[in-house]
Amino acid sequence: MFFNVNTFKHNTHYNSLPNQYPGLARGPIDHDASSVINSISSGEITMGDCLTINPTIEAAELLPRVLTSPGGEDQVIYGIAVGGDTDGIYGTGTTATDESTQATSGAGQGVVVVTQGRCLARVAGQIQITNTTTTDSAIVPGDALVPDPAIAGRLVKAPEGGSGPVHVVARALQDGVLGDQNILAVDVQREGLEDIT
Repeated sequence: MFFNVNTFKHNTHYNSLPNQYPGLARGPIDHDASSVINSISSGEITMGDCLTINPTIEAAELLPRVLTSPGGEDQVIYGIAVGGDTDGIYGTGTTATDESTQATSGAGQGVVVVTQGRCLARVAGQIQITNTTTTDSAIVPGDALVPDPAIAGRLVKAPEGGSGPVHVVARALQDGVLGDQNILAVDVQREGLEDIT
């Protein structure tokens, strides 16, 4: 099963400009330098969502499906959704409310996932404070990004001050404004557990 991803479809949904890469509608930023796989969704997935592997394998399928990461700490992110059968585009960074910004609109659809390399992701302009809370904080290039402990599918800035090991998923490549609506270029490297100081 293979899903073609057209990275040159014009993105017309960027009037509020939280997406700082408006020319890219889907796919990785660098095809040759990114690891891109095709998978099957376990449900609705918004473009730019952080994804985890569904531990349940469906009957007659050899590999597990992927799903939007749940809010909470200690998530091991598999990759970032950059396309899918619904053929949506990157929106404002909020959770999709219709198919225009969805990669998939239901279970069983194909989803394209960047597991390493540069792509666009949903990044909240926030920093993790505790295992369940965040507070507003601007994002700058180079910031370590971790799963949002409160909102599914997003990344936030890693906690500072030696708060213990966190799962670093990516590094920010662009500035992100305060709040919860950013589509930012990130470098997905899944650095794993790091003690951020």
